[in-house]
Amino acid sequence: MKVLHVVPTLKKDGAEVQLSEIFKNFHNIEVELFTFDKYEHGDSILKNLGNIVLHHKSSIMSIIFLNKLIKDNKYNIVHSHLPKSDLIIGFLRFFNKNINHVVSVHAQYGTRNKENKFKYFFSNKIWKILLNRSVGVIAISKKINSWLIDEIGIKPKKITTIHYGTEIKKRNTKNNNNNSIGMAARMLPWKGWDKVIETSFYLKEMGVDFTLKLAGSDDEDYLKTIKKLISDFDLEDNVKIYDHFTNIEEFFEEIDIFLFLSSSEGFGLVVLEAIENNVAVICSDISPLNEFVLNTSGVLVDREKTKDIAQLIAKLLANESGLEDIKTRQRQYILENFTIKQSAENIEKFYINAINV
Repeated sequence: MKVLHVVPTLKKDGAEVQLSEIFKNFHNIEVELFTFDKYEHGDSILKNLGNIVLHHKSSIMSIIFLNKLIKDNKYNIVHSHLPKSDLIIGFLRFFNKNINHVVSVHAQYGTRNKENKFKYFFSNKIWKILLNRSVGVIAISKKINSWLIDEIGIKPKKITTIHYGTEIKKRNTKNNNNNSIGMAARMLPWKGWDKVIETSFYLKEMGVDFTLKLAGSDDEDYLKTIKKLISDFDLEDNVKIYDHFTNIEEFFEEIDIFLFLSSSEGFGLVVLEAIENNVAVICSDISPLNEFVLNTSGVLVDREKTKDIAQLIAKLLANESGLEDIKTRQRQYILENFTIKQSAENIEKFYINAINV
């Protein structure tokens, strides 16, 4: 089976990283990739693509080029990722009915804090039509599945939930890192940076000796807000801010607890990666995080109750065996249910069903 994946950019973010890992685990799929932007001057997945055939066109002629590429190669499936690609392939399908269009939905678009609600109000209406005309839709979590049905109006029979997965590696038991707490994500308002810093304030107030390590790409100039919060809470001596990690595993090596207090996620791949890297996770009790984070010792928390979260962290840092138990049980759960191999197998089955309906 020959499949063309279409993405707006190769910028290293959750969807793009997951896609590059999925490619390595396909067994019966010949994969090609088209992108409008290789993102060569930033942190890109380009080096992780191996021998994947890559097509690229960033000019005003890119849609014409893409249309010709699809016609000439007669792909069994054209699989789009993220709204720009979904809309373009959906548009091309009006002129080429032979395109078997599959869509992966990686987030709830237009629902998060400070997103352009006006833009998404209109684009989601067009998006709904194109998704319902596709041969199938992959939702990366149960949460997104429900949102597509209840809020966007996608036919339930069109949608299949296939979770993200992570590569499982042999891991040595992590050394204690002297009460280091970490948070890594894109620096955006809904990711919960403010709640993490507020929790740290209460930890300091309780007399806990700790270090908070923060890492992420600052796409929208939110870092200055984070730095102001650190200053307002008098946490400069407790907080260390890193540049975006090219290899996130190096960051996980430096922390004991990964604290993730986001208000909205499509999946939360970085949380899954933290667990696989033998880091204990404390995170918001929201879907989809609670779909794969095992609630050992009450680690799924109400993000608004930052003082309670600080008390939980203080308790765990004082109990090394309890922290090890959380790491072990959380990791075992994803080993059994959320591997990249399982995700790839499920997508292959989805492709076969989609074109044989």
